[in-house]
Order: sequence, then structure tokens, then C-alpha cells
Amino acid sequence: MESASKVSHSYSHSAMDGGHADHGTQEMCSMNMLFTWNYKNTCVVFKWWHIRNVWHLLVSMAAIAILAYLYEYLKYYSTKSVAPHSTNAGRTMKLKKAVWYGASVGFSFMLMLVFMTYNGWLMLAVVFGAAWGHYAWAGLSESSARTLACH
Repeated sequence: MESASKVSHSYSHSAMDGGHADHGTQEMCSMNMLFTWNYKNTCVVFKWWHIRNVWHLLVSMAAIAILAYLYEYLKYYSTKSVAPHSTNAGRTMKLKKAVWYGASVGFSFMLMLVFMTYNGWLMLAVVFGAAWGHYAWAGLSESSARTLACH
């Protein structure tokens, strides 16, 4: 019975790391499904964005806050244009707005994935960046009625 549990345990580790046997030297990304303030071995959206220490956390928080700020700018920029009178120019403007809208939806979902790390520090960075961007750009266009929560 004990040998079966060892085989199962060994198999589950090799399945998680792609079959590599070197567990001691390589840090794995942790995946939390509960709220946490622990930042070590947190991967942010991509495997290469791996937070290993406080310095990585601070740089990541700054980058995430800037991304959330840029998202708010993108919302402002995508709605600031006035529709031209000609039909051709109107179609071109409509296409540009659709592309910018699609980009903003994709951007918002990427920020949602950052939030889904369940890491309190990264969540605060998203909230801070969104508030900063909203302060800078809200009220300047019709996008101020749309929130990050609604993409």
C-alpha cells in the first residue's frame, strides 16, 4: 500500500513539472485559489513574470499600476473622437473605434487575470492604477461612465 502511494506522489510531481526530475533548484509558480499576501513564487499572467523576492514584487506592482492607468487612458482615447460627416470617413472611424474597443476589452481581461492571482499586493496595484487613471482621465470623455469592472 505504501509503495502505491509513493508512485502516485512521484507521478503527480513529474506531471506538474513536465517530467523534469530536478525539484531542488527550480522554483515553481504557486497558484492560489484563496486570498493571500504571500508574494514569493507568484507568477503574473505569464510564466516568465515570476515574483521571487520583494524587489520583484515592487517592480511588478509598479508595472501593474501603470498598466491599469494606461487602461483608463485607452478608454479615454477610444471615445474622444468626433464622428466625421462623410460616409467613408465615418466607416473608418467606426472601424478604428471597434479596434480600440477590442483592445480595451482584451486589456481589461488581462488586468482581471492579474486580480485572479488572489494576491493582495497585486490587487492593490490594479486598484491604485485604475483610481490614478480614473482621476487623470475621467470626466474628459463619455468613457468615464464605464468602469474597470465592466471592461
